[in-house]
Amino acid sequence: MPCLLARVRFEAMASDPDAAMEALLAAAREIGDSHPGDVSAEVATRVHRAAYEALGTDDPYAESKRLSNEVALGLLPRARELYSKSSSEDRLRTAALLSIVGNVLDFGIEGGLSDPRMLEQTFEHLVEEGLGRDDSDLLEELLVPGAKVAYLTDNCGEIVFDQILLQELRERGSHVTLVVKGDPILTDATRADVEELGLDPLVDQVVDTGPLAVGVDLGTVPAETRRAIEDADLVISKGMANFESLSDSPIRPIAYLLRTKCDPVASTLGEAKDINVLKLFY
Repeated sequence: MPCLLARVRFEAMASDPDAAMEALLAAAREIGDSHPGDVSAEVATRVHRAAYEALGTDDPYAESKRLSNEVALGLLPRARELYSKSSSEDRLRTAALLSIVGNVLDFGIEGGLSDPRMLEQTFEHLVEEGLGRDDSDLLEELLVPGAKVAYLTDNCGEIVFDQILLQELRERGSHVTLVVKGDPILTDATRADVEELGLDPLVDQVVDTGPLAVGVDLGTVPAETRRAIEDADLVISKGMANFESLSDSPIRPIAYLLRTKCDPVASTLGEAKDINVLKLFY
């Protein structure tokens, strides 16, 4: 819950500092109305919806998202160089790692970068860290030609590096459905970001999650999105919110690609905090 309030404070200060207290109170009321058994992503959805209403905006992170994509695009040539120099045996692992590095862009929480420009200083170090949990060999076994892959995106900035992994999937003959947010929420990528970055040619179709929601709520997503996820031979899920919303679901096999920026997610995954994770669940 402290992470939730920290995020609300960040979005309030970025959008309308004068309404920060009202947004925090609205968020606190939603937290107070939650129950111990509630899915954390669903609680976060209610909290941020209340905060956005208090702030009178539907996208308080608009400028942060724009800057995140700008910084990531500046680093993309270096990322492509690292990918192209990797051996054929390491191509998938390298592409996955590069897509995870952008996941460090997470505003208002401990373990994340609250200024996208900081990625310019930390990019090489994050790449050198490698994968603290590496199930890329298991992932490779599932990526047979023609495999149906549902790729659940996460943050802006991060999605710039996703295109390297999407390219790798395409070269392997995968049929990729890209899942983005329907409405702006936090710094998550939407259809507009996909179109602006020109990612459409790398995938077979783009679908969205429908109304404002943190993570992926299978109970509220459009029917075509639910079908794409449930019928996939493999789901690739980026980021912590998607993990929190799907970890108790029957969706399998699913590969979680993320940086463990907070203790609860790291603990649930059974991994250390502040590492790059590629973990596959059958």
